[in-house]
Amino acid sequence: MQRCRAFLNIWGCNLGLIKQAAVAFIRLKAIEYRIILSSGRDNPLEKIELDFCDNDLFHILGLQHLTDIDLPKKKVLTIEKIVDGSISDEYVSLSEHYSNNLLGYNIKQRVEMVKRLEQCLDADRFSVSVYKLQHDNHTVIIADYLITCSCKDSDTEYYIFIRKRRECEKYGIVSCFPKSNAIYWGGKRYLMLKEKIVNGCVCEMFRHPTFDGSF
Repeated sequence: MQRCRAFLNIWGCNLGLIKQAAVAFIRLKAIEYRIILSSGRDNPLEKIELDFCDNDLFHILGLQHLTDIDLPKKKVLTIEKIVDGSISDEYVSLSEHYSNNLLGYNIKQRVEMVKRLEQCLDADRFSVSVYKLQHDNHTVIIADYLITCSCKDSDTEYYIFIRKRRECEKYGIVSCFPKSNAIYWGGKRYLMLKEKIVNGCVCEMFRHPTFDGSF
């Protein structure tokens, strides 16, 4: 009975914001996105295989900006600490950086975005460009591609920055946040194919009429 109550406490309806974000991310760990891009007719196609690992969540949530509170040094523990309540809405709100807008958005908005990150990646309004480091924005984000998207029920645009993992050929998210006054851009790419793979089952979400499937 105690184990059942604990399960309901973690996965039930009355979750705090940051725990809802963690639960949404745990679902993403069973999902992969396959994206094929073109930079022009005479250039080779580019393939992105985007997956999700435990140690991604720390930077996806933007917790590195909360420098005035103690957070786990091992980023792989982020999900565990959120689920057991060590990192809670009450705790992160103790940071003066959590709700201020010095970045053009606040970290709370970023946590809210992670709740619907899967919706953002599934969105029809979805474009990808090759990211270029933009010193005018005073950013330190190092990424390979920039995804710009917005969900069906909102006009808000979001940025998702992805980078190839060091240990394999797949990509992971290194940062994401709602679009603000700072504009990010990159080299134009044409979306040829977007597939969502859930537990090995492939769902085709977009196919360009000229893409014949060869790669």
